[in-house]
Amino acid sequence: MKLIHWYKVKIEEAQLTMQRNVALMLGSTLLTRTYLSQAIRYTIKMVCRRKVIVVIALMCTCLVIWGIFVEIHFLNVCTICYQGDSYYNISLERNETFFTLLPNINCKKNPPFLVLLITSIHDQQAARMAIRQSWGKPRTIQKQNVVAFFLLGSSVIRQHEDQANLVDEHNKYNDIIQRDFIDAYYNLTLKTVMGLDWIHHFCPETTFVMKTDTDMFVNTIYLVDLLLRKKLTANFFTGFLKPDEYPIRNIFSKWYVSRLEYPYYKYPPFCSGTGYVFSVDVALKIINMTSIVPFFKLEDVYVGLCLDKLKIPLQELHNKQTFFPERVSFSVCNYRNIVTSHGVQPKDILLYWEAMEWSETEKC
Repeated sequence: MKLIHWYKVKIEEAQLTMQRNVALMLGSTLLTRTYLSQAIRYTIKMVCRRKVIVVIALMCTCLVIWGIFVEIHFLNVCTICYQGDSYYNISLERNETFFTLLPNINCKKNPPFLVLLITSIHDQQAARMAIRQSWGKPRTIQKQNVVAFFLLGSSVIRQHEDQANLVDEHNKYNDIIQRDFIDAYYNLTLKTVMGLDWIHHFCPETTFVMKTDTDMFVNTIYLVDLLLRKKLTANFFTGFLKPDEYPIRNIFSKWYVSRLEYPYYKYPPFCSGTGYVFSVDVALKIINMTSIVPFFKLEDVYVGLCLDKLKIPLQELHNKQTFFPERVSFSVCNYRNIVTSHGVQPKDILLYWEAMEWSETEKC
């Protein structure tokens, strides 16, 4: 009997153990299901939140783009456009007789055939020195006098130090023309007009004028030769002709022009600002037009606008291209038959000029 009772007790204990294990398993399963359900709900919430954030970001982007479109096309304003130079004038009002620096030159006594006006800024001393020692050096070519001068405005950075250095440079070389306007890219129009003013007041006796830049190589020997052969000394304007140019409406471009600045579809014909040549009478006529033609920040286009009003056509200097607004690969023979090459470093200006001088008698 005791043995039977003992077995009954053991069976009951085993049943209770199994019931507890089953209960534990069921509880664990329910708990797992609860956690899984919570995790799924959390994931769904996060996905929904991210979708909402993406939608809001897209809506904000669309609103910004729409705002820029309205600003440019309807209000003719652009607050995010290229701002390479934030200092520039929007007027050609000026004191025509006042210059900060002037070269001591007597054109009446010794009239030049060609005056080179070279736009520069304060920190381009190396380029100015290279030009003084090469194509910008005063010389006589086929019995014609050629002289060069640098056009500058006022420095924005280190103003007093830069001006003091410029005065010292001018006292040494006597070849700097300066007025008191901020030296900025969009003030190239003022700088060019200043050069023409100087011609008008101090050197109207010259026959031709060339406007160019410090990163140019100019073959003055070939230029004088072509001008003498052309035999045109009035209403003459030449360079790299641009007869079919359009305003750039890309707001991130350096040459961006809004419809408020220039509302027309196309520019009048003009020559690349890298280098153009004109008879002295054209210089005086452009000066007279500056009171009629409103200021425009792109200097070469502005000159084209003046020429358009004056009905002065652009002309080719030669039946082959001689003005290059890009860099021409150097060889003596190449450079003998061009007038300009753009994007040339000071050290290369000197090397090229010396190479051409050394091989002057060499045949191509």
